Amino acid sequence: MNRMTHALITLATLSVLAIGSSTAFAQVFTGRVDVTIEDATGGRMPGVLVELTGPGAQSEVSDAQGQAHFLNMPVGTYTLKASLPGFNPFTNNEVQVATGAATPLMIRLAVAGLPEMINVTAVSPLVDTKRETTTTHLTLEELQNIPTARDPWVVLQTVPTIYVDRVNVGGSESGQQSVYLGKGSVGTDNTWNIDGVPITDMGATGSTPTYFDFDMFQEMAITTGGANAQNPTPGVQLNLVLKKGSNTAHGNVRYYFENEALQGNNLSQSFAQQLDTVAGGLSAACRGSNFTEHCGNRTDSYKDYGFDLGGPLLRDHLWGWGSRGKTNPRNLTLNGDPDETVLENYALKIDGRVSANTRGNFTFFQGNKLKSGRDAGPTRPQETTWDQDGPTKYYKGEGTFVVAHSLFAAARYAYVSSSFQLKPKGGLDADFYKDDAGVWHNSYYFYTTTRPQYYAGGDASYFKDRHELKFGFAWRRTPVDSLSQVTGRHIITFHVEYPKMVAQAQQDYVLRTVGEYANAFVTDTISMNRLTVIAGLRWDRQTSSLAATTAPAVLNVPLLPAVTAKAVQNAYEFSNVAPRVGITYALDHSRKTVARGSYAMFASQLPGTAAAFISPIQPYTYIYYNAVDRNGNRVADLNEIDFAAGVRGSNNVDLAHPGVASTTNTIGAIRAPRTQEMLFGIDRELMPNFGASATVTYRYMDNFLWNPRNGVTPASYVQSGTFTGTFESLGTVSVPLYSALSAQPGYHAEHRPDYHRRYLGFELSLIKRMSNRWMGRAAVASTSWNEYFDSAAAILDKTRTVSPSGDYSNLQSSGPLVNGGTVAVQSAGSGKSDTFLVAPRYQVVANTFYQGPWGLDFAANWLLRQGYAQPFYRSRVNTGDPVVSNKSVLLVSKVDDFRLQRVSSLDARLEKIFKFDRFSAAFDLDVFNLFNRATILQRQLDARVTTFNNILELMNPRILRIGARLFF
Repeated sequence: MNRMTHALITLATLSVLAIGSSTAFAQVFTGRVDVTIEDATGGRMPGVLVELTGPGAQSEVSDAQGQAHFLNMPVGTYTLKASLPGFNPFTNNEVQVATGAATPLMIRLAVAGLPEMINVTAVSPLVDTKRETTTTHLTLEELQNIPTARDPWVVLQTVPTIYVDRVNVGGSESGQQSVYLGKGSVGTDNTWNIDGVPITDMGATGSTPTYFDFDMFQEMAITTGGANAQNPTPGVQLNLVLKKGSNTAHGNVRYYFENEALQGNNLSQSFAQQLDTVAGGLSAACRGSNFTEHCGNRTDSYKDYGFDLGGPLLRDHLWGWGSRGKTNPRNLTLNGDPDETVLENYALKIDGRVSANTRGNFTFFQGNKLKSGRDAGPTRPQETTWDQDGPTKYYKGEGTFVVAHSLFAAARYAYVSSSFQLKPKGGLDADFYKDDAGVWHNSYYFYTTTRPQYYAGGDASYFKDRHELKFGFAWRRTPVDSLSQVTGRHIITFHVEYPKMVAQAQQDYVLRTVGEYANAFVTDTISMNRLTVIAGLRWDRQTSSLAATTAPAVLNVPLLPAVTAKAVQNAYEFSNVAPRVGITYALDHSRKTVARGSYAMFASQLPGTAAAFISPIQPYTYIYYNAVDRNGNRVADLNEIDFAAGVRGSNNVDLAHPGVASTTNTIGAIRAPRTQEMLFGIDRELMPNFGASATVTYRYMDNFLWNPRNGVTPASYVQSGTFTGTFESLGTVSVPLYSALSAQPGYHAEHRPDYHRRYLGFELSLIKRMSNRWMGRAAVASTSWNEYFDSAAAILDKTRTVSPSGDYSNLQSSGPLVNGGTVAVQSAGSGKSDTFLVAPRYQVVANTFYQGPWGLDFAANWLLRQGYAQPFYRSRVNTGDPVVSNKSVLLVSKVDDFRLQRVSSLDARLEKIFKFDRFSAAFDLDVFNLFNRATILQRQLDARVTTFNNILELMNPRILRIGARLFF
């Protein structure tokens, strides 16, 4: 038995003895109450019975330090009672528990006399002396009262330093996941969690496997950095807390509605006529109005309705909560094509109290997405859009335990069943093509996937004097089984000055992988008067394995026979130990001003599908030939393909040995990409319920991976030509082209030498809690994210392209190649394909809610950020490179030489509340894009197509949403 195995067994044994431990972020998804009890002289009081009742119930006896701790408590409002014979009892009915926060409560018991009732509200402090992360908490009050498009991605964009690839006007983008980035982290490092369990989709790493009903959430917590050893990656950690039942029945019914009649027009007549000329034509309704109405990207209709209900099933012992919701946005693209989505969600949560020291809960959730017209747009007419369906089901069981007086533990198990398919409207039998304007026709790719998840883990906390020790362990398994297929005869046609064409025969991409993840952490929080030190250590083991599978042959194309992939265990294997250290110091006796600093190391998240790299079945495996259309059907028929002239190019095909059952791809001695973070901040409570927080974050990222072609080094590349041309807005350009002298089949995964990135960001946040009839949250941020090439070894292909570098799947190993240049990430997957995200130099977010007279409430929400990059390029430039012959050549000096317009969006709400004996009713009027801006969000960046620099997407116009809610 080796040392690693022995260590794992030891950790597992400790976990069982403690009734569980994990990386499940228990203290992030729940809250805690820390009670300190003194007598009238200030002396600490042991032996006091402290009882906490509410959404959860627990009792403790104060220790020798006069302290009692209540951990893993569900979010909500509690009643706390403290009693000791000979002293007046203490009662507080307003103890509030928030996600990931500690609520401190100081109690002084007086010598027995008349009983007294204390009702001062106890909440988590605005300035937390034990704070070790940069976390934004979104309470139920903010989620319900601030006008938003009601999905998690619009909430993410209200957090300083997070930027999202789209602008959601009143739900116009709620039918699709957004791509978002944090502090110098890539999207694959983002994580999603529900009530203590990670659900991140490892088949599309960094995304969520499902969509949500917005009224399911009690709170959200969004972490962007810090030294908490429970945070697994340097990415954005999104923690969703579901509602639950309690002894008090509560419920909510809502209906929100939008349609075309409630929408403005944000295009002038002349601008609309110009768009109709250059964008391939606007909608028939726009033309019919003489370009005065119904023009641009629009919402055709939007409906959001549902209910949730919770309460006691057996008072003080068993509680239940359930919800059902449906969201149905229907959008229109610039040319009037519809894009409709139906999101259906069901949830059930049962909580029980077995004894004073044992609680448990079970959660079921189902989310299904039914979509018609996915990815509709000027380059994707209706027949090429997808219809999508596929439910995700989530099952979770949890137990929390008071094992001993100072030992608290929790254990969890969860299973996620996830699958979906994308079926093109043009059907599976049609051949599809791309014309000279860059527009697809006839049909498109077919895709189907199943992605189950298995999870088990737990965590524990132990208190001793000034120390609070946390430790945990978890395991997760994420298989992926997918098929991506070219429809029809498996031949894609590209027009190149039609009727000349390129016929690309492409093999099915069949993927079967298994990701496994194990991790453990330990943290000690040491409290010393004003000084708090948090020291932690985190261990992660991540693997990706390849399962056996076969890709069928492409008929009539002998160079693409069937290919079989054999199973490979632990093709990728990362093992990392990451230290975390945080220090906070209260600068005054009242602890209203706290300085903090931290150091943290993070290992990047390994995609569960990474092992596909060594499969002989690779994505985009194709060969292509020249062709000429002779019958006018615009696709390359077999008798129109010039087979006699031979193969004009290929990708992932060994032309000398087609169909080989082994791969020439290899994986070297590699480790996970690494991020090191230093964070400095100061927090100040300016007045009761109003605080400010300033943070400076510096990150250094290295150990990036790339996959150079076998036999190719930087010295292999020589200049093979120059691309020249004159283009609108760019003028005349001259770009050197490079090609490798020779290359061997296959690629080698290794660390990119002498390459790193740096991130520097500043954020200032102001938070006003609900008091004196109003609340608000505002923040400003300025960020920069740059890449550095420390020697010539960091650049393989010197041809400057738009392709980003440093990703697991990057085969081109090129990019903008500017030392100190801005890092640009192209939105991919479910994102906007022509959006290139760069860290905004300025970002402002603000919202507020005010309770006015006569039951009238007012609220507003504002977003301002710098526009994203426009890295104009020319695709399919033939360089003669044996590695990648056709390249997308960058036509600008820096990716952010040109930027889109800045985005500014103001939303507002007017609400009327009617209060009755047992329930309340609210009628909401929400206005989105109040100033009716027509900001350009996407352009055609490819200079090869005839629609170069055309507008592809505009910000949706002002729209009114009508809503009604009943709640109790």
